[in-house]
Amino acid sequence: MGNVADEPQPSLIPALGVVVAGLALAVTGVLPWAGLTAEFGLLHTDVTYAVHGTEDGAGWFVVGSGLAASTLGILGMSRGWLFTGLAILPGAVAAFSLAMFLTDPHTLADRLSFGIAGVLNVHPTILYGWFAALLASIVVAGFACAALIRRRPVQS
Repeated sequence: MGNVADEPQPSLIPALGVVVAGLALAVTGVLPWAGLTAEFGLLHTDVTYAVHGTEDGAGWFVVGSGLAASTLGILGMSRGWLFTGLAILPGAVAAFSLAMFLTDPHTLADRLSFGIAGVLNVHPTILYGWFAALLASIVVAGFACAALIRRRPVQS
């Protein structure tokens, strides 16, 4: 009863996961998030103009959120599980920023689709960087939640 060996040892896996996922989240801010694709039917080719995350304010929020999550993960390794658990906040900010990027009314004119049947089709596309940022923000939040789950010692 009250033996130190009976108390659960804090796991470094959630903290390390937050650090790695946070760094990945920060990197996704410089990847291409969206684009305007023009498909030329007669030439059977397409051209995409890509917009990187940091070309918009939302990308900078994602980079900052990733760095903040990594910092909280590092603090969680040295100071305690609560710091790792707080990384859920930057993960949520990143996810919110990603949603705001898609609903930005200022670039609505750039995202309109139009086409001439069989000749030209222009449409907006969401590129891999946006999806990678969304995945990284979910992973950050998942590891942060894992750190918040407290395990109780088994009663024998």
